[in-house]
Amino acid sequence: MKIIILTTLVLIGFYSCNKTDDNNKISITNLESKYGCVDTKRQMQIDLLNDFKIIRTQIDFDSLVSGNCNPNINFITYDLLIGKKGLANGNDTIYYELIENYETENLNLKVNFINNMSMIAPNLTYHSLIPKLKSGQSIDVEIIIN
Repeated sequence: MKIIILTTLVLIGFYSCNKTDDNNKISITNLESKYGCVDTKRQMQIDLLNDFKIIRTQIDFDSLVSGNCNPNINFITYDLLIGKKGLANGNDTIYYELIENYETENLNLKVNFINNMSMIAPNLTYHSLIPKLKSGQSIDVEIIIN
C-alpha cells in the first residue's frame, strides 16, 4: 500500500510540473534588496540603449557599470542581468518576474514598467540578480510598459 501511495505522489508531482504548467517561477533579487543600493533605475549607468547584457564577473561589473552602487556581487551564486529602456513618459516602479521553461530550461525575464503621466521621458536602468546561468542556458527579456 505504501508503494502505491508513493508511486502515485511521484507521478502527480511529475505530471503537474511537466504537463499542466510548462513554466516555473524562479525567485530573484536585486542590488537594492541584496546590497542596499538606492534608486538604481536612475543612479546606475551602463552603455546600452534598449538592450540588456549579462554580467558574470566583478571585473566586468566594475568596468561596465557606473554610478553610486558599487557592491562586491557574489558572482558564484548570481549573474547580473542589466539593461536600459527609454520610456515615453515618467516611471513609478519596475516589477520583475523570472520564468524557467521546464522543457528547454531557458529563462524569460518579464520587466514590467509601471509608468505615470509625467512628461519626463527617462532612459532607465533595469536589473536583476538571477541564479547563475547553466552552460548553454539562455535568457530572453520581455519588456512590458503599463
